[in-house]
Amino acid sequence: MAANKTGGIRVSMLHPKFLHTNSTSHTWPFSAFAELIDNAYDPDVNAKQIWIDQTFIKSNICLTFTDNGKGMTEEKLYKMLSFGFSDKVEIHGHVPIGHYGNGFKSGSMRLGKDAIVFTKNESGMHVGMLSQTYLEKINVENILVPIISFNKQKQLVQTPDSKANVKAITTYSLLNSETELLGELEAIPGRKGTRIIIWNLRSYEQGSQDFDFVPDKYDIRIPAENDGMKRGDQVAHNSIYSLRAYCSILYLKPRMRIVLRGQKVKTQLVAKSLAYIEKDVYKPKSLPKTINITFGYNCRNKEHYGIMMYHKNRLIKAYERVGCQLKNKAVGIVGVVECNFLKPTHNKQDFDYTDDHKRTMEALGRKLSEYWEEMKQKKSSNPLNLPVEDIEKKPDQTWVQCDFCLKWRKLPDGVTISERDYWCCSMNMDPRFRKCSVPEEPEDDDITQPTYKKTPKKSLQSAVNWNPPAKKQKLTGSGPTDLLQQSNNDNDVIVIEDNDTNSCPAAPENMNHELHVNKKDASNDYNDQENQQMPGSSSLYRDGIAQLEMDIAHKTQLQESSKDTTGQEKEKQISELTNKYIEINGLAAQCEVPQNLETEAGIGLQNTAEDSSEMDYMALQLDDIFRQLVECTTERDKYKSQITELRNQVMKEVSHKETQTDIIPPNTVELSLELLAAKYEQALKEINKLKAQCEVLQDLKAESGTGPQKPAKP
Repeated sequence: MAANKTGGIRVSMLHPKFLHTNSTSHTWPFSAFAELIDNAYDPDVNAKQIWIDQTFIKSNICLTFTDNGKGMTEEKLYKMLSFGFSDKVEIHGHVPIGHYGNGFKSGSMRLGKDAIVFTKNESGMHVGMLSQTYLEKINVENILVPIISFNKQKQLVQTPDSKANVKAITTYSLLNSETELLGELEAIPGRKGTRIIIWNLRSYEQGSQDFDFVPDKYDIRIPAENDGMKRGDQVAHNSIYSLRAYCSILYLKPRMRIVLRGQKVKTQLVAKSLAYIEKDVYKPKSLPKTINITFGYNCRNKEHYGIMMYHKNRLIKAYERVGCQLKNKAVGIVGVVECNFLKPTHNKQDFDYTDDHKRTMEALGRKLSEYWEEMKQKKSSNPLNLPVEDIEKKPDQTWVQCDFCLKWRKLPDGVTISERDYWCCSMNMDPRFRKCSVPEEPEDDDITQPTYKKTPKKSLQSAVNWNPPAKKQKLTGSGPTDLLQQSNNDNDVIVIEDNDTNSCPAAPENMNHELHVNKKDASNDYNDQENQQMPGSSSLYRDGIAQLEMDIAHKTQLQESSKDTTGQEKEKQISELTNKYIEINGLAAQCEVPQNLETEAGIGLQNTAEDSSEMDYMALQLDDIFRQLVECTTERDKYKSQITELRNQVMKEVSHKETQTDIIPPNTVELSLELLAAKYEQALKEINKLKAQCEVLQDLKAESGTGPQKPAKP
């Protein structure tokens, strides 16, 4: 077999069958349409308008693509019909989408077996053909692309190969003469532009066509059985089967007018067509700066939700569900993000599954959930009969594109424009933007932090970021229950666990403290009803009860952290402590001081200075322990679930809802069971002393009517 040689080295051949093989990357037909639209959009062509239509040429159904861009020279047309040539560069901020030099070949051969290209500019008019039918007929083993040129006087440019090229085109295309070829060149509006005709459209063995042109004369649709997309249980967005709907969201910020079957497509600014819009930011590991993420609710159909992922202004993935949306939550929420740092696949319908892609999808899911929680929070503060996703919504803003200059203008609230209506800047109601020469309104793309507060997330973090008070309130005779006053607010109980892998350095395995923070009511109204619920008002009694509660909690934690203690021993020890606790409460109830004992006398409690100093010391201890706790981050051991269940059970059975303490417990890691037993005995002794003091106080009241005096601490 003969082969071309260059300096003795063979040139690789490309068999015509590769044209079909290459086209199979487009499993979804509309991705092939997008490739041809991208070629007109890119800065090297920079078309302002593209017309897509279905027509008949000699009884053959055809697809046509016509743009008013810059056109091509003969050399550029040759590279377009070849493989891998791409010299597109950014021009005035217009970033090209094409990258591989393969879009026209894969896209056109996916739509049909044969394509012919007409283009014109200052260099003249040129015609090229890429045809599988032609290559099959002549039975060659390499891809041939016949090309001819006409000068400005519409005369064929004569070259040594021109006759062979003219014969190939007029014989194997639908246009069989030079006159017919010139007629198609004249169909290109203006002096520059390109026109592509595709015929022998893809069909299936059953005879069904890839496209349905009948249901809507202004649209091109795909039958559900042919769309190539896995719809599953999701409600299919119309962009899956409607080319008009797909073109409307194809670009993040459209800069080209698309006319489909004689009617312009109403393109939209996807990120500005939502309701309840908020923005978030994400810092990719591979970028030095953050990127913006826009969240909002779909105003047209709540079943169409997910992330719209763009790359260089071009849609790659539409309505990609992430995070909680995979569990059918956050219905109706749409996220919009431009991921220029990710690498799209060959057919521009997905991204390469790299580490950057994985981290990005995880971040999008997390941030979408945060937005959803914020919307639920706002809904709970302003309750309505319907969930937020079921409320009829309108876009926060209405934008329209000028048909002349293609700039986007913001319309006043309540003003809408039909997709069939002509609109230009001179019709703008805002006098500041009534001329096409005026730039568009500036974008707010330079945000560096979210535009919303993320209230639910901050509420969670408040526990970790909580700062204890610098100084405790002094004890007074008017507020004997301050230390034990319990708040009904769940935020008063701060649980700091070392199972957060994103926090601080390591801590002991069984480190898990509950810090009970007193929140005194702003009105200082500790009424008589609350005092009646307290079994006694002596500080000694309160200290005893508080110490007992701490001992029970510490013993529970020690039991939980001990891997050698059996379940029966734990239950036995807890039962003993519970019985003792009930017995102590019974004794306290018998020696309860009458409610009005404090208010009848004007004598305050003694030794308040000592108590104040003691509380200041405990406050310092609290600060020190809190600093230690917030530095702990080691993951809990495998008994975490068992420990949590046991702690909750004990606290539920033996703790009083009316009592809490902010006295900081000693480090439970250093405590032993023997020390715990000794402290328990000490608590019993103090309770007995309390009983004696109660009797003395009652005697004093009966004899002299004076108020209670706090005995010196033993």
